[in-house]
Amino acid sequence: MSFATTMIAAPLVLRIMVRRGVLDVPNHRSSHVTPVPRGGGIACLAGVLAGFALASAHHHAVPWLAVSGAMLLAVVGFADDQGGLAAAPRLGAQLTVGAVVGLAEGGGWWILAGMVVIPIAVNAVNFMDGINGITGLNVAAWGLVAMAVGYAQHESSLVIIGAVTAGSTTAFLPWNAPVARLFLGDVGSYLLGGFVGIGIIIGAHQTPSGLVLLAPLAIYFADTCATLLRRGFRGEQLTTAHREHVYQRLVSEAGISQSKVAGLTVILALVITLAWISGSPYVGVVTTLTICATYLALPAALERTHRRCGQSTAGGS
Repeated sequence: MSFATTMIAAPLVLRIMVRRGVLDVPNHRSSHVTPVPRGGGIACLAGVLAGFALASAHHHAVPWLAVSGAMLLAVVGFADDQGGLAAAPRLGAQLTVGAVVGLAEGGGWWILAGMVVIPIAVNAVNFMDGINGITGLNVAAWGLVAMAVGYAQHESSLVIIGAVTAGSTTAFLPWNAPVARLFLGDVGSYLLGGFVGIGIIIGAHQTPSGLVLLAPLAIYFADTCATLLRRGFRGEQLTTAHREHVYQRLVSEAGISQSKVAGLTVILALVITLAWISGSPYVGVVTTLTICATYLALPAALERTHRRCGQSTAGGS
């Protein structure tokens, strides 16, 4: 239901965004060269709502209080798409939703956990949604893993969240990759990041293996954290748009296509996830650290290789 509804809604949202002039106009920090409508996450919102409604009609336990938090984040994201919001109200909304999710999961320390996890998940998805297909692929993979964990642990709310997330993002992919006709926008990245955070909190609280839900987005978390730390050490404004994430540098500096970079991130994330599912925690930790470190070092390694090749060519001439 989520897949079908998102697929039907996407062309309608595209027309509306074009008519309203909600366009992502490229600048020197962009990975696209022509204006593309943003706000496509509204189609995903329609899809997840249809999926939740169907689940509720079949008497499944939909965590409506937590879900309402993700809807609020989508509204905040759409407001940002329309004209831009300051960082304070955006962070305030994320913290509020985190507190609500923690309250829904029993209160106490879970409120604090929600106020930490939700902003991290939302901003990681938002910062990493900078090339075609990357978030559609990675969040769809996360949704499938959430479904699997939910089925294995008999946690129906996690199954439902994973299903609607995977269904809506998979349906959106043809509109966003390999050539983007529509961007998720902040409405989409906030919505999907919200569901990722909610799923992680529910999984950690309700299932013994719930923390494996961090694994599918390990590359997202590593890239976001490393980039923020690097910019912070240089004294740069963290909220200013830039093209310094590893995935952006692989496209702009190494010349790798957006589709290949997006595919690389999801393949690495799935290898990390399989290590956590099939191996011991030691195997999971070692695999995660090794793959994330290799990924973070790729731009510099490719630059050195290119420089050596250039020097060899010049020497041969």
